[in-house]
Amino acid sequence: MTLDPETIDTETILQQDVQLTRILWTDNAGLTRAKAVTRPSLPGAMLRGVGLSMGQQALAMMVDSVVPESGLSAVGEVRIVPDPASYVTLPYAPGSAAMVSDMRTLDGKAWAHCPRDFLRRQVEAAEQLGFTVMASFENEFYLFKDGEPLDSSVYGALDGFSASNAFALDVLAALDAHGLSPEMYYPESGPGQQEISIAPAEGIAAADRQVLFKMAVNGVARQHGLRASFAAKPVRDGAGSGCHIHLSLWRDGVNTFYDQKGELGLSLTARQSIAGVLTHLPGLCALTVPSVNSYRRLLPGWWAGSYACWGLDNREASLRVASGHLLSGAGGGSTNFELKTCDASASPYLALGGLLACVLDGLRRQLDPGAPLDMPPGSLTDAERAERTIQRLPESLPEALAAFEQDDLLQAALGPDLARSFTAVRRAEAAYFATQDEDTELNMHRFVY
Repeated sequence: MTLDPETIDTETILQQDVQLTRILWTDNAGLTRAKAVTRPSLPGAMLRGVGLSMGQQALAMMVDSVVPESGLSAVGEVRIVPDPASYVTLPYAPGSAAMVSDMRTLDGKAWAHCPRDFLRRQVEAAEQLGFTVMASFENEFYLFKDGEPLDSSVYGALDGFSASNAFALDVLAALDAHGLSPEMYYPESGPGQQEISIAPAEGIAAADRQVLFKMAVNGVARQHGLRASFAAKPVRDGAGSGCHIHLSLWRDGVNTFYDQKGELGLSLTARQSIAGVLTHLPGLCALTVPSVNSYRRLLPGWWAGSYACWGLDNREASLRVASGHLLSGAGGGSTNFELKTCDASASPYLALGGLLACVLDGLRRQLDPGAPLDMPPGSLTDAERAERTIQRLPESLPEALAAFEQDDLLQAALGPDLARSFTAVRRAEAAYFATQDEDTELNMHRFVY
């Protein structure tokens, strides 16, 4: 269950029948971790936070050892301070609850390496321009039983519904209990692959919801004797799993992306936002497709957004404009674009924060995205793509990190400390897996994300 974020306080939380409360944070490797406090310790944790070694934010996904190049070490401590507005009890873990947290220095200030505070800064920058950010994460994931995919069904197959029916009903109930408002569920293209979409949320809450979503799916899967995998490519021959970000900007209760007279029903605000993302997308890939495994998915022909381009319902483009707002009677409230070049190995705070930084740059500089593309970019010749300034996005994590380091906007948005620790962690992962075979990579990513 969730509590009213407007009135929630420590006393209200203590009225719940909860013995352990997980204080969640998401690190530079995109892993959500937690420390759990007991019921007697909760008031103190709510007030002062819980101690965390600074080095914890410099762990790579394959081993719990600090990456020295991050600038962090075993020396120094921050506090993870829970946000009461994110409080949820966990139906898949009776007696337990959870809250997401901010990383604070010992004097109470935002820590420079805190991903959630990075997103907060971008949301506040949008607010300074008069915009309210609305976003959602749309996840694909695999279910495994005894180490093998749950079924061998294909997209939307009734056999897939039958195989996962009990799990689906329980996970939808859990998501609803978390206040995430699930909207749609169906089997996806890969064996045992699923997709669930949830309602958008405002600002930081959208990224918080992604943390809670993955925790709920994993928790319910365990209850059913299953394992869930959010890895971009958990099986060699199956479809990849994306984590598409849907985004729109609102003002005074009106979706500023919609213009009935605009091309594709889009406003100038929407076009400039799209242009900003396309301009910075090579570097943004480091934040949105940030694992070595991500690049087994990011291939032409796999609907993964491997080219920097945009179009109406073009699922091969990196930015897809959803057509729902064009339907009769739908109005402009549903107008949004979807970033397909994203997967769930990303920290939702870094991914959404980076996306917003690019959007705001497009607005400030009044950039133009050019004409929308109404065909798969891979069907064009190299000369045709060059004429349309459609570029292939990075084909490996090292390429993405190099583009990220050369992108002055993204470097400034993260700040030198967070940019350094993030890059160091992901570069250490790239170096490690460069020495491993494909099976090792798949096996090590499968259940980490």
